[in-house]
Amino acid sequence: MDKITVSVIGAGGKMGTRTSNNLAKQPERFELLLSEASEAGIASIKERGFEPVPAEEALKRADVVVFAVPDTLIKKLSEIYVPQLRPGAGFIILDPAAAVAKELSLRDDCTFAVAHPCHPSYFLDQDTYEARQDRFGGCGGKQDIVMSKIQGDEERFAQCVEVAKQMYAPVEHAYVMTSEQIAFLEPTLVELLGATCLYAMAETVDEAVRRGIQREAAVSFLTGHIYNLSANFLGYIPGNPPVSDACKVAIGLGDRLVMREDWKKIWDDDVLRKVIATMLHPDAPQI
Repeated sequence: MDKITVSVIGAGGKMGTRTSNNLAKQPERFELLLSEASEAGIASIKERGFEPVPAEEALKRADVVVFAVPDTLIKKLSEIYVPQLRPGAGFIILDPAAAVAKELSLRDDCTFAVAHPCHPSYFLDQDTYEARQDRFGGCGGKQDIVMSKIQGDEERFAQCVEVAKQMYAPVEHAYVMTSEQIAFLEPTLVELLGATCLYAMAETVDEAVRRGIQREAAVSFLTGHIYNLSANFLGYIPGNPPVSDACKVAIGLGDRLVMREDWKKIWDDDVLRKVIATMLHPDAPQI
């Protein structure tokens, strides 16, 4: 099988480093070209034993480009870099926001994709202690990924999937869906709702400590119950046993005291559009 030439733009940044380190583990499959604009990023690439490649060369030679730049810069930088792609190339961005907001520059003769990690689930059995300590993914912990084809050729998109599986390796499943569906997963599912609720839980631990409860006890109690209850509510406990009647009453009270009655509007298309626009341009909030 011919090697896939992969160019990572922004290879000295946080995600560029993670993804390029994993791709470098399979030199028999991938020819890797690393490009970075900042002096700190260039130094980071050299410290890892690689020689940086100018962006113009990296784009000209790539079968697949991994665009590891901040979401807020995708509009500006894709206008510069996408015209330099060789015809037929694949182009992967790491978050759907710019694609959904129509801020990603496109070309009819190239294939564009989104690839985003799910991060290791606590329901997923890991093989080693080190893998269990990988909370982010890509450093030994198995995880799933989600992908979408924004536009382009199926064969080139299949290459993008293979590149994404390795840059987030080890990957169990690559779930393919639309960019809009990925956007409903993030930010809607895991940031607007999940991260907000978890942040509130962390603040509640601080309140427990203020009331004289040992922090370790509060954390153990909270995280143990989160594991148990999420397994229960998501159907991971055999027989799907119900929670106690008292817990059901407390959930009903929480709906009134903690959650807004109209909180499910976060799943409206218009709300998603405004949320993404505000995340990409926080200086001009739309919601």
